[in-house]
Amino acid sequence: MANRAQAETIEVNGLSLNYQEWGDSRSTHALLLLHGFGETSGIWEEIAIELSREYRVLALDQRGHGGSERPRDHNYSRNSQVEDLESFVEALGLRNVTIAGQAMGGANALCYAAEHPDVVTALIVIEAAPEVLRSGVETMRRLLASADSFDSLDDAVEIYEEFYPYATSEQLNRRVKATLARSEDLTYVWDFDPIFRDPTARPPDPDPGQRRMTNLWECVERVQCPVMIVRGAETDMLTPEAIQRLHRRIPGSRVSLIEEAGHAVPTDQPQALSQHIREFLQSLSRSPA
Repeated sequence: MANRAQAETIEVNGLSLNYQEWGDSRSTHALLLLHGFGETSGIWEEIAIELSREYRVLALDQRGHGGSERPRDHNYSRNSQVEDLESFVEALGLRNVTIAGQAMGGANALCYAAEHPDVVTALIVIEAAPEVLRSGVETMRRLLASADSFDSLDDAVEIYEEFYPYATSEQLNRRVKATLARSEDLTYVWDFDPIFRDPTARPPDPDPGQRRMTNLWECVERVQCPVMIVRGAETDMLTPEAIQRLHRRIPGSRVSLIEEAGHAVPTDQPQALSQHIREFLQSLSRSPA
């Protein structure tokens, strides 16, 4: 049963959050997978199935994404998302976690690890850094502005082909299914809060106690666990120099380059990413205490 996902929901911080689970649910350690902005837990399916052979794997729909509830105040601050992680880990009774985060999920993972060094055993930070390129952000905005809805999944795949040139047809189909949902009129719509597509929307101002996570570099400098930083070789979101700065600020971290992958590494090269994650975690288990 390890390769079959169990869909679950849990109440966290007043919101109902959706997550998927693979592997041995009795384990008090889990590999937690966090998607990027405008994505869902579905982007991790192949990777989760592969890694659930060795680990309990959890993939969370972060607030406002996928099957998780959308906050009425549209609070999607990093602080609120990290608080969700804190409550999620506690509610499931996990003693410690390894976290793999893509883009936004990677930034959230860095800050959670900074706040909870006693809980996080290792981090895999995928296409996330305090410095990103405008070109990558604009590419994401163009995709989200490409259509309000799609008449069919095939129509969506046709548009996605421009934005994911390194993904196979099979991967594109998986990506579309992981980011769209069937609406009442039987069209396919974006599976996240519509406010994410509004370029004029601004998050609510945080209160003074929530400002500690606005500067991602401050979180980076407090991370204590082993870290692998993953970059897609063809990404338009991060420069090699930004990755090297991140690498230097986290002593002992390592950098892994995934060939023939853009920003969406879990979509473009799921098998290669799974292999890199497995080898990284195995290397830690072999390290002397």
